[in-house]
Amino acid sequence: MSKLRGAVIGVGYLGNFHAQKVKGSEHATLVGVFDQYAPQADKIATDLGVKAFKTLEEIPSQVDFVTIAAATQAHYELAAFFLKNKIAVLVEKPIAATSQQGYELAALAKANNVVFSVGHIERFNPSYKIVKDSAAKTKYFEINRLAPFRARGADVSVLHDLMIHDLDLVQFLFNSDIEKFMVYGHKFIKDTIDDVSVRLQLKSGVQVTINNSRLNPTIVRNYRAVQNDRTIYVNTATLEGEILTGEANDPFYKTEKFNIEKVDSLNLEINHFIRAVKKEVPVAITGEEASLALANIEKILAEIKS
Repeated sequence: MSKLRGAVIGVGYLGNFHAQKVKGSEHATLVGVFDQYAPQADKIATDLGVKAFKTLEEIPSQVDFVTIAAATQAHYELAAFFLKNKIAVLVEKPIAATSQQGYELAALAKANNVVFSVGHIERFNPSYKIVKDSAAKTKYFEINRLAPFRARGADVSVLHDLMIHDLDLVQFLFNSDIEKFMVYGHKFIKDTIDDVSVRLQLKSGVQVTINNSRLNPTIVRNYRAVQNDRTIYVNTATLEGEILTGEANDPFYKTEKFNIEKVDSLNLEINHFIRAVKKEVPVAITGEEASLALANIEKILAEIKS
């Protein structure tokens, strides 16, 4: 099959990377880019040697798919426009401003028989494969995603910015709904929550702790999975891991260190989506899955506010 034609909608910080990956894909040709701020679209288009679209209406006739990396509040309107025009869509997380909008987009894609996926990039992070492959053994899972404050992404709460990655990962790794949860959240810099910690009990019995903050002095990315016969620790920032094992009544334990091969997760995500549009592979993250993650965010956030 010949290369598909693609465009990137919203070419700010993250959208610029999307455009680079689509342009470099062996499966697609980047036709052009669009941004509400026309000078930004012109700049990226010039840098990449493609067209800068002036209106959304001119795009559908020239492309087979789009990736949307605009502000979250614009996701619903943009994705709905292309889905109604039967153009395949990959939209960055969160799927939309609300889970209701997310479910509506998923239904619209189904009604129009259009490929639709959501950019939960951590699904493509090889750090989690060892837990996914042994999920049935896991009793307790702790994940930490902490970072210094930055203006980019601060238009939404830390739950929408960071925790949504981890809630989607919990769904993906353990394939179990949340039975109950306890949560602590804190506002500091913004009107939205900047720091949050949640303890989940899944229906499968797995206990999960998620800690997220954009008030940390340094970037922290790691997880710990306590299993029947071992404990797995991985620093997902450095891609270094350790497995601790021991025997009953033995005061000592063994440590096995390992390294995880670095990959370009965004490149994997975009190329998987393009291959899904070509019907070569199934969609990696469906609209329904992404909407469920957002619905859980909304439940947790409501508990903090109460």
